[in-house]
Amino acid sequence: MPVIVKTPWFITILLVLMLPGSFIPAQANNATEALKGLSSLSDADIREYAIAFVNMTTSPGLEGMTLSVDNDERQSDQWRSSLGFNAEFTIKDHIYNGYWGLAIIGGTLDDSIAFIDNNGNSTQVDITREVVGLRGSMGLSFPIDKYFKLRPFLSLIISDLQNEIILDDQYVADFNLPTNRYNTSAQMGSVVGSLEALYTRWYDNYQLQMSAQYNLIYTDSISEDNPILVTEAWNDSARLKVMFGGPTGLASKGRPWRWNTYANYVNFLSTNTKALGYDSYTEIGVGLDWELNIKPLDWFGWQFVGIKVGVIGGENIEGYSVGLTAR
Repeated sequence: MPVIVKTPWFITILLVLMLPGSFIPAQANNATEALKGLSSLSDADIREYAIAFVNMTTSPGLEGMTLSVDNDERQSDQWRSSLGFNAEFTIKDHIYNGYWGLAIIGGTLDDSIAFIDNNGNSTQVDITREVVGLRGSMGLSFPIDKYFKLRPFLSLIISDLQNEIILDDQYVADFNLPTNRYNTSAQMGSVVGSLEALYTRWYDNYQLQMSAQYNLIYTDSISEDNPILVTEAWNDSARLKVMFGGPTGLASKGRPWRWNTYANYVNFLSTNTKALGYDSYTEIGVGLDWELNIKPLDWFGWQFVGIKVGVIGGENIEGYSVGLTAR
């Protein structure tokens, strides 16, 4: 459940700058009234659905993917992608390094959910959500020993959420609504505190890498056209990943190609399953990396760039992941 707190001043400034008009919400959007006929959908549900989608799309540590949910009450397709990087940089005369990252993130959700209306009838609501966000991260990387490091960092995320709601024709007729289609939007700012533990070890020419990451997420949302989405919430998530790779015997421009296989588990710890149709998933895949080991200007660098292909599964969920990687 969302926890109400005082909004930090810097989040308020960012969200005001994102709005085309005043910070004060406009008069209640017709969508708010139209959805009041759904007895099984509360205002708290509407807030949680929206924030869960944005967090699932924009939080650090998540990778591009396509997901499908299919159960008795819900069918949905979800897509997420990002373009960015994370890297360490040297801080002179200190044993620890700095850590930073930038990313542009986007995602969509096509959701079809069955609700019970105030007359006791089942009705279908189709919701399309689109979000675009910008994330910046900054932190430190502490070496514990030659294999293990801890990386605490903060991320600031601003995002724009657009929603389109399509109601069932029978529901529109029963409740004498003027239309079956409504549009709402919200602008969200998030501060994410993350702690990542990373273990890396080489066995001859084979590499084992294991990591665990915990995110504590504060989200502030404002909306000009839907007062329900003027809210604040705390959430958290966790990710576990293991990767093992070795040489292929192939090289390009004198630099070797390496294979890897990985397993990735993500859990949205405080998110109710009904918000997205799932609260966790597991991904298993393979990749092919080209070893670079470059660090221009000492501010960012890549050890590998490559491609990966994975399959995703969980309760009521399946999907896949295909994309470029840089690490």
